[in-house]
Amino acid sequence: MREEGLIKGWGLGVNTPEPILRLLQVADPDICLLASQYSLIDHKNALDQVFPAARAKNVSFVIGSALNAGFISGSPRYNYGKESYKIPPNFIEKRNRLREIAGNHGVDLRTAALQFAAAPDVAAALVVGAKSQEQVLEDVTSMRTKVPAEFWSDLKAQHLIEPNAPVPA
Repeated sequence: MREEGLIKGWGLGVNTPEPILRLLQVADPDICLLASQYSLIDHKNALDQVFPAARAKNVSFVIGSALNAGFISGSPRYNYGKESYKIPPNFIEKRNRLREIAGNHGVDLRTAALQFAAAPDVAAALVVGAKSQEQVLEDVTSMRTKVPAEFWSDLKAQHLIEPNAPVPA
């Protein structure tokens, strides 16, 4: 259908990266929704496995996990699914450390999380849930707010984000 001009691109959206990796082995998608596993909390697998495979096939992503279903903003849930309210203690600890460093730099953690998720070269767009028009405006403001480079350096120095994680310029 793409070659016939009926569609401009195709892909799939999933909650785990394994189906995307399999798809990249057997087909030629253009874009995929990575609905989880690329956020300040969890990004190593995406950086080390998923993104390189996508780059090799010139595939981009819509990132759907920047806030981990609101967890980074304080929600009692982490991502989606049957176990979303059973949050691993290390994720809670990491969120607390991220909040502390963000506070030390005068950075809104939600803003940093959105910008972090948008930073990789393979990120074409973000999907961010919003339940009010105020939240939509907050999202826009977050994407326009300058986050100091020292904040990102501090996160890397304290091993809260991977050394190879792209960060906003």
